[in-house]
Amino acid sequence: MDSVFLEYHDPMVGLIVLFSTIFVISFANYWWGTYKNKEEKADIENFIKRFEIVSDENEFKQLLKNRTIPLESLVLLAHGYGKSGDFEKTIGLYLLALDRAKKREEKEYILSELGKIYFNAGFLRRSCEVFLDSLKLHPRNKESLKYLSVCYEKLKEYNRAIEVLDSLEELGAEVEKQRYYLISLSIKYDYKLSDKDKLKKLVTMLKHAPFIERKIFEFWQITKMKVDLKLFKKFEHKKLLDLLWVADIEWFDISKYKIPLLQEISSARGLVKEKCKNYTYFELEVLSNLQSVGYKKVSLNFEYICNECKNSFPLHSHRCPNCQAIASINIEPNITKESYEDSVSFQ
Repeated sequence: MDSVFLEYHDPMVGLIVLFSTIFVISFANYWWGTYKNKEEKADIENFIKRFEIVSDENEFKQLLKNRTIPLESLVLLAHGYGKSGDFEKTIGLYLLALDRAKKREEKEYILSELGKIYFNAGFLRRSCEVFLDSLKLHPRNKESLKYLSVCYEKLKEYNRAIEVLDSLEELGAEVEKQRYYLISLSIKYDYKLSDKDKLKKLVTMLKHAPFIERKIFEFWQITKMKVDLKLFKKFEHKKLLDLLWVADIEWFDISKYKIPLLQEISSARGLVKEKCKNYTYFELEVLSNLQSVGYKKVSLNFEYICNECKNSFPLHSHRCPNCQAIASINIEPNITKESYEDSVSFQ
């Protein structure tokens, strides 16, 4: 028995066991990797079949059949078509590129870009499907998670959008603004709540999300509820410049209140004869001077510039239409010829 025990502890036996274990683990890893690659390839093929190309242009079809075109060129070409707004060709090219992609990183990138194209084209449900497929390849893809949350938001599936934000938060992303924004939307579209209950819930969010101020003022304006002056005086009034400019004086007579910006707007609109000593905006001062000499054929329009991506837009949005940032819009007034068709967004 002693001899058997000693032989069992022979160093050669230990090495054989060690190398056998390494071989078994390596073989299992290789087999598992091969299986996953086949499964991934099958998923991609099924995905492409679901979103097949429908273009009727012969020249474009011939281009797609040309397998000598490098993958990088197809992606660049798709990007160019996407910038020009030709979404059909962009989708076709991305699907072709996806079919030819070999590396997981390539497939992940193409799926993410394809999802954005569907999003920009307004196919939100398809966009969700594409981003979910992208996340199957790489669950920690922040870009896909970000757009998936926005897609659910646009579809008014706010609980799902918040669940996606939870995943982003786990990855270290800052999602507090987005979370409060989604909660404010869920309150706005909760038809079980009365207007008073909606307003009460929005007001409780101000401590953590000051940008909700604009949503509260918009809510007052849409419902024609009486403005809570005690609360309104605490607001950052510059963020409401465009709304105050078109405020109906029968609902909220801004000329009655001794709030500096309201007095400036009242003077520029010709609601009061007195001019202010100091003006926050040069444009308001010019309009006020013109009002004082009886010239009324000028007004203001507004440009909305995102602090994050620096793009400008003709309408206000709480979420930047380009980079999807929350509460990043600056309001810039511009003097223009008087127009009687004011267009205001209450998004």
